Amino acid sequence: MSPVNSPTRPSGGGTNSEPVSESLARARIQAAIGNSDQAIAILQAALASQPDHPESWLELGDLLEQRGEQLPALLAWFEAVMRAQSTGKWIDQSTTPTELLGSVVRAIEQIRARRREIYFGSYEDLRKQHGALALARVDRALSAHLRERDGKPTDPRQKPRFFYFPDLPSKPYLNPEDHPWAASLRASFPGIREEATELLHQDGFFEDFVRIRKGDRIENYLGGAKPKWSAFFFYRHGVRNDANHLRCPVTSHSLESIELCRIAHHAPEICFSILTPGTHILPHYGVTNVRSVMHLPLLVPKDCALNLVDVGEHAWREGELVMFDDTFLHESWNRSDTMRVILLMDCWNPYLAPVERQAVSRLIETIGRLHQAARSTPG
Repeated sequence: MSPVNSPTRPSGGGTNSEPVSESLARARIQAAIGNSDQAIAILQAALASQPDHPESWLELGDLLEQRGEQLPALLAWFEAVMRAQSTGKWIDQSTTPTELLGSVVRAIEQIRARRREIYFGSYEDLRKQHGALALARVDRALSAHLRERDGKPTDPRQKPRFFYFPDLPSKPYLNPEDHPWAASLRASFPGIREEATELLHQDGFFEDFVRIRKGDRIENYLGGAKPKWSAFFFYRHGVRNDANHLRCPVTSHSLESIELCRIAHHAPEICFSILTPGTHILPHYGVTNVRSVMHLPLLVPKDCALNLVDVGEHAWREGELVMFDDTFLHESWNRSDTMRVILLMDCWNPYLAPVERQAVSRLIETIGRLHQAARSTPG
């Protein structure tokens, strides 16, 4: 999914059998003889079917700017820079062709200076399709993110680390049944539990849930004499682990049959989460309230619990779903002498409308990719 559904793209889609590099050459010839409209049409048609060509997006942005279409030009430059940098190009002077350096630097400068337009532009087509009222709450959330308005949570216990949607109810624990697919997930419990149990008897499939960076310490995240938080990931930072899906067909089928919170490079995060005896996941806050965390407990011995600090403790019960807003301070522990296993997954906050979910997906992905551009300068 592209973060910017750019108005520079032709609505009809279609295919183009000509290599995009040849289309770019033809477009440049048309532009050189003064036929900028024809050059733009050539590039739009080529990019509709072959979008992974940064030079063509860059050229398209320059042509649109010359025609006075400022926002479409900005979004085209954004596509150019993001697609190039995702493949290791245009990161610095050594990765940028000399003949493009000036245009690339200028495009990045425009992107940095006009991030507000890029953010609002990421879901502009949804506004045109559904109307301004349908996206009004997303607009307010974005304005709060940009610090154009007060966006502090009404409940002081709620502290999202990244993005806060101010018009959602502040509920620490949410009702899983507010998702229409909750019943089908719950019905899959026996098969999911069987697959998780089988994996526990095998080696080599689990990884550490917490990835420690240089200079960091595991003690900042886990407590206990010999703490261990392991995971068998079906999705990690939004990326599907196909091999793990193949190993657990019942779980995979159940997950793919429900509406997942999909934000490229961010969500979903779905795994069998395993806490060894004596492990304590220390109190921490989540990143955003637009998504909730769902637990399907699979193997739960005594003395294991989820605790939302200053809210209340929840003792997992096998097969019973629990959903919560992790922007409230939370922790969990296994004080037993056997493994605790749950299916942990991201899901949408049920109070977001479908069109808001679409807009938020694009917006958060765009914010992430723009942060990437801000860290790189070819000049």
